[in-house]
Amino acid sequence: MIETIALLVVLLSVSLILCWGAKPRKDTEWQGEQAADMAGGLIIAAAAIGNLWLQISGNESAILLLDSLAWYAALPLLITVRMIQAAQHLGFDWHWDRIIWGRILLALCAVFEVCRRANQLDVIIYVASVIGSISLFFIAIKHKATLLVILAIAACSVSMGYFVYQPNNVIWLIAPILVLITFKLSHKNSKG
Repeated sequence: MIETIALLVVLLSVSLILCWGAKPRKDTEWQGEQAADMAGGLIIAAAAIGNLWLQISGNESAILLLDSLAWYAALPLLITVRMIQAAQHLGFDWHWDRIIWGRILLALCAVFEVCRRANQLDVIIYVASVIGSISLFFIAIKHKATLLVILAIAACSVSMGYFVYQPNNVIWLIAPILVLITFKLSHKNSKG
């Protein structure tokens, strides 16, 4: 139980770091990708808090909903942001505002419900993992940065872990979120 609580605290910390990195900057307009990162981070933080409450109190109310939102809406949203950023690096002029990203989150929730009813929720994680890995590779190759390539390989490893182990515990979200945050920070440093 102590290990689970510690990992949930790490997940909460990592998701809050993601939110902090996506906050609006002084004297700049809040970009749509930043708002999507903030929404994804907040959903995962809520799931971590809910699971911490479950560990401490034993009260299971709403945990399934929070975990499902974290796995099947927040993670695909964060990966979709990376996919759009990869497309931007390939020359596409896709700079969407917060309203569009809100609609994308709503669409991801609709996909979740359709897949849930069809008993195919694993497909969401598989597709998101593959798209995320490919997107990170495109960004890494475009910038020719060794660290970014290593992080893209780490994302592929996390994706393969999902295929093999099929995790369902929210704690498993620590790996992709850490990779995404590290990639995001490294990507900013490689641009400057």
